Amino acid sequence: MRKHWRHSLGAILSIVVGFIAIGLFEGYLSDLENIQREWYVHRGMTGHVIVEQRGAFGSEGRQDPWKYALDLEKQAAIEAFLQERAADVATRNRVLQVGGLASTGRSGVVFIAWGLDVAESVEVRGTWAWNVTAGQPLHQSGENAVIVGNGLGALLGCTGPPPETAIGRDGRPTGEQRPMACAQTHVQLSSTTEHGQLNVVDPVIVGLFDGGMKDVDNRFVHMPLPLAQRLADTDAVTMYVVLLRDARQAPAFAAALDAFSTERGLGLAAVPWDEHVIAEMYRRSTSILSIYRNLVVLIVVAIAGMSVLTTMLKAVNERVREIGTLRSIGFRRRHIVGLFTVEAAVLAAVSSGVGLLATWALIGVINSAGLSYSGGVAATPIPLTISLVPAACVFALVFLSGVAMLAALLPARRAARLSIPDALGHAG
Repeated sequence: MRKHWRHSLGAILSIVVGFIAIGLFEGYLSDLENIQREWYVHRGMTGHVIVEQRGAFGSEGRQDPWKYALDLEKQAAIEAFLQERAADVATRNRVLQVGGLASTGRSGVVFIAWGLDVAESVEVRGTWAWNVTAGQPLHQSGENAVIVGNGLGALLGCTGPPPETAIGRDGRPTGEQRPMACAQTHVQLSSTTEHGQLNVVDPVIVGLFDGGMKDVDNRFVHMPLPLAQRLADTDAVTMYVVLLRDARQAPAFAAALDAFSTERGLGLAAVPWDEHVIAEMYRRSTSILSIYRNLVVLIVVAIAGMSVLTTMLKAVNERVREIGTLRSIGFRRRHIVGLFTVEAAVLAAVSSGVGLLATWALIGVINSAGLSYSGGVAATPIPLTISLVPAACVFALVFLSGVAMLAALLPARRAARLSIPDALGHAG
């Protein structure tokens, strides 16, 4: 190895670069998926399990939402089940979805509102508890207050500092109250009640929030549940969102609630958040990311594999004379092949260790740089962060080690089959 240190160094560099490429790319995609999940579960307040009347978000449910609302009796049944499973439940939040027209006296804008249990919604959001980029959040306001998406706020004559300036390095609002000004502090919200009547409320806009996605930013209103129920003249809610202590228990928890509903004839449907229609865009984006991941990983693996393969092939081919010398002093063919295989394994192990350290260092640099990028439907820049994924590191180690050993094995076997005079006279 000392005589051929250049080739050994070339093999090490090839494996290190391949390891870094696989580790960084897989870490980026893994972190992006984690961000998306957090955006839905906490930022979007879907929780881990959504409980609704069966068919509420189907075509018929959209046409006649009040037919599929959860009345007081069903709410009491759900509360009883949640009390039974209190050890599994972190918190729950009731949501009433209403829609209509919002106006500050000039023109009307279509809105979609979520009426929320304010205190519980803070618990669901977790680290996203402070969710406004200007003004103040609902939990610091009164019962007659609403917060609106930045896009909708602009249409209603409300302005604040650029939303991206209120976002920290981790992509969350900084938690600082920032100034907001509205041409009219009150907004008139009109909607059709449960009984088909037109009703109006006149709340105060106290904050602007970043909805994460442009469509949400341009349409959504958050308000206290009592205000939404007053607007719709109802005591019903659209759904419950349940935040579990262990997210992995969502399918089992949903199945248990479904069984509870069936036993009592309640007609409820409990669905893990990522299987609900609300998460349709999440499923589409993860499907696209999966295809993208497979394609790029295939390319990275092919390039890294070919680089390691050619480097090792060249290193072994130029050492045929050494093989002849070893054969002449009594080494058997299998000993020769074993030596080169062990050498390749040692090179791969050293390279993977260096690659792991380099990957870890690069991840630290990138994550501390505070970089961000704009992405498609995202309303504000997405923080560029990368996770260290153990499974990706193991895959890179196994794959690149296998390629290195195979690349050493094949030419070593061929060279070992040469006669001793031919091997000693090789001109490589």
